[in-house]
Amino acid sequence: MADIFGVRITPDDGGKQIILDASMRYASYLGGATMTANGSAVGGFKSQPAGSRPLIVPRDLFRLSAQANPAGPSIAFVKSMSFAGNTLNYTAGWKSPETNTAPATPAGFADVFSVAYAANPAAQYGVRFMNGANFMEISDVSYAGYVTFRGIIDINGSWGIPQGIVNMGNYVVFARWSNTDAPLFLDRANNTINTYNGFGSTAGSVLGGLVSGIQIVIVSCGISPALPASGYGMVIRNAANQVVYSSRYPPVMWTDAYYDFPYYEDFGDPTGDSVRWINPTGNVALPMIPLCSLGVQRGDYTRSNNGYRFRPVLYAGFKMSGNSVSTSRAKSAGVEGAVYMQPRAIQAACQLPCIDASYYF
Repeated sequence: MADIFGVRITPDDGGKQIILDASMRYASYLGGATMTANGSAVGGFKSQPAGSRPLIVPRDLFRLSAQANPAGPSIAFVKSMSFAGNTLNYTAGWKSPETNTAPATPAGFADVFSVAYAANPAAQYGVRFMNGANFMEISDVSYAGYVTFRGIIDINGSWGIPQGIVNMGNYVVFARWSNTDAPLFLDRANNTINTYNGFGSTAGSVLGGLVSGIQIVIVSCGISPALPASGYGMVIRNAANQVVYSSRYPPVMWTDAYYDFPYYEDFGDPTGDSVRWINPTGNVALPMIPLCSLGVQRGDYTRSNNGYRFRPVLYAGFKMSGNSVSTSRAKSAGVEGAVYMQPRAIQAACQLPCIDASYYF
């Protein structure tokens, strides 16, 4: 980070100081929403600022139903997404051995951020860096996203999101690590980050597998920031005297980089992980990927019945090697699918924004 011009922030967490300068991009939170299998758009977000770019960070893009048909579960999924104004537009799919009609069932959930580029001031209160991204020009108490946790952890099975962060509400977990054996999976239902192995088990996978040295940055969204504990730092208030920015937390910073995951379907017979490595696009030295689930895969255990072969269905997590990432089979969905009738692997198309670990560690 250049330290010639700008503001140096020392957050309360005691971690690396943050330099805010005219080249920095500041990600702001617009809201989150559920997408359905038979839908194409959902509104209710904060309006996207003029001249800004939206960043879509999914929590998951696949939902599996209970297995009502012997051939396998029904799968609702999101194929692609875009954002304009205050509306999340998307295309969804539905695969079922029972019917081809997509119902109004949840297919995924996504949070949306925006990055405003340099423009004329939009509010009368705040601090503005000329020729920058106006990341300090904030007048909405719930607009900014904040880094409420950053640390380096080891996981062998499960690591719990700190309860204080869970209590704040919406959060996004960015991670950077190196392990091609055990995947990472963010279990939203239990607020844990899990590792998995045992892909030949009857369940399809089991908790376990050591992944060391994971850099974690957790972003809390739509919160009202507390003041710095010391009483000193940078605080911005709006016209209603509400605190809309606090240097208690590091800001979310984005350098216009992302992972561009393509959509694919694989109905083949092979066992094993369906790994397809991709590299980041854009200016990023040490990319961190937001943990989410972009697909489903299969376990290796095979059961035969009435001439059909069945294998467990698994939600996909991620593996990471250097700067390359791939979706990878992870958490068991508790159902199984017939080979050839149900997919070996499906991956949703998604551009996942990545932040740079060098700003935070």
